[in-house]
Amino acid sequence: MSALRTLLLLLLPLCPGPGPGPGSEAKVIRSCTETRQILGARGYSLSLLPPALISGEHLRICPQEYTCCSSEIEERLTWDTEATFRGLVEESGSFLVHTLASRLRTFDEVFREMLSSAEHSLALLFHRSYGRLYSQQTPLFSGLFSRLRDYYEKSGEGLDDALVDFWTQVLERMFPLLHPQYIFSPEYLFCLTRLASSADDSLKPFGDSPRRLRLQITRAMVAARAFIQGLETGRDVVSEALKVPMSEGCRRAVMRLTGCPFCRGVPLLPPCRGFCLNVAHGCLSSRGLDPDWGAYLDGLLLLAEKIQGPFSFELAAQAIGVKISEGLMYLQENSVGVSTQVQEP
Repeated sequence: MSALRTLLLLLLPLCPGPGPGPGSEAKVIRSCTETRQILGARGYSLSLLPPALISGEHLRICPQEYTCCSSEIEERLTWDTEATFRGLVEESGSFLVHTLASRLRTFDEVFREMLSSAEHSLALLFHRSYGRLYSQQTPLFSGLFSRLRDYYEKSGEGLDDALVDFWTQVLERMFPLLHPQYIFSPEYLFCLTRLASSADDSLKPFGDSPRRLRLQITRAMVAARAFIQGLETGRDVVSEALKVPMSEGCRRAVMRLTGCPFCRGVPLLPPCRGFCLNVAHGCLSSRGLDPDWGAYLDGLLLLAEKIQGPFSFELAAQAIGVKISEGLMYLQENSVGVSTQVQEP
């Protein structure tokens, strides 16, 4: 996507048609009659509008050729064309800000709903599978979802730690329950959890479930957070850009585009589309939206594709309960081997 394409498309009312072809202006009869009629209807004083073409040495922006504009008319046209362009930019920019804000709210609501739905689904699954045992450990599981929400809403940090801490606490609480005939000292449980969380994977009490869950949750959460921040950034950048006043160069270019045809006696001759888009592009660039705006749009579109595909949080959320359940079953089936491995010198 080219830089500024969205805003430029919104500004196309400034360029109502394809514009004249080569040599078209030569076929148009230059006359002050239409200029006087149109500007007179807009409230311009006819006493300041020459009835016929006059010498244009006094003009400061438009070509200094024969003209229908006095100095006063050129100055007023400059202010009026600036106001028209500024109003169009503000209207189009406000639409873009509203669109980004609307997408932001929608995505945020859907994401939070999916996270809550995943927590609810896990609770139903574990109530059926573990009954009272799960009820006694509910704060442990709700704590995991609280930390996922904190990552998304606030910090953007500590996601790996949250998952490691969760599996560590599950191991501390579940391992003694699987061996009720033994009393495990705090030192033993500390050694157990330290080995389980070591980087060399020397002990894998839950099998491969923690790694698979971490991979799926991390990429989905990181992508979702990046997407929501991207929408916020776009909204804020456009909002701030709309507050930037028009530069003198932009002001003069807009006058040459939409005001000077009146002075030249061809007010109904549409501007060239390429000239129009160049002026709009230059004016928007001076407001700080280029060149990074194009890269921003490309990045946002790429993220949107990712979160609907391999980085989908919907799929990751559905997998949370399943992966944890698989890990617990692995621990149940291999608890004796895990205990033996911990006791090895």
